[in-house]
Amino acid sequence: MVGKAKYIVRILLIGVSATFSRIVGQLLIPPGEQSVLSPSIFVMNGTLPLVFSVYGVLAYSVITALFLLVYNRLTGNKLVQGLEYGIACSLIWVAYLLEPLPHGVPLDRITYPLADAFSLLVMGALAGIMLGRKEAKNDSKEAVKSSLPAIAAITVLFIIGRLIQYYVVGIYSSFAEKPVETIAWCVVAGLAIACVLDWFNKHVQQSSRTANALMVGGVLFGLNLVLFNFFVPLVLDVGLPDLLIRTGVDIAAVTIGCLFFEKNLRLRTS
Repeated sequence: MVGKAKYIVRILLIGVSATFSRIVGQLLIPPGEQSVLSPSIFVMNGTLPLVFSVYGVLAYSVITALFLLVYNRLTGNKLVQGLEYGIACSLIWVAYLLEPLPHGVPLDRITYPLADAFSLLVMGALAGIMLGRKEAKNDSKEAVKSSLPAIAAITVLFIIGRLIQYYVVGIYSSFAEKPVETIAWCVVAGLAIACVLDWFNKHVQQSSRTANALMVGGVLFGLNLVLFNFFVPLVLDVGLPDLLIRTGVDIAAVTIGCLFFEKNLRLRTS
């Protein structure tokens, strides 16, 4: 019980530190000039700093806790373990931050990825130092190889899911005005996400293909995306049904793609 409490305290401390680093990054970002979406109610009533801080601690703490799902098979010293995890999470966030949207400001597509990546690297480094294994080595008898069919499947299914959202659902996007740029983003984002999930797949310890897909796609990717997406309504007045649809379809498409990973190997020590 004491051990669990120690982990919880450490995770919360990491969440606070990552949130603080994100706030510092936000203060360095020049004010945007988008006029498509209205400010959120939190901006209007002046509670955004408090709400953002509370949600930030929650979000970064949950993502930190997900590190415990993969750290047993990470190699290298604690800092390396944490930075690898932080880079993996930041690639998912950056991929979504680069999505062409009507309210997007060109400068924001540079500053926000930098600020978010920085906070996730801080989170990862601290997670490795405070939660990682000392001088961890790969003690599995067999390594899980990269799965090109799975990477291709995840990318294609992500694109298909997005096309369904654009053509059938009509989600908020720049697809009508910038179809080529939007499709190009889908390809690049889908490929980036697939490569990150291929890396996650090598470090989870599920015994079946279905359990592995749910862990990698539904939990490691899914929770990351949910927590990332719901930063948006803290700042902007966005439609929650639209946000829920785009989040749910992306997670479903990616999780189905994860079924193409080979059956993951259990960790076996000598």
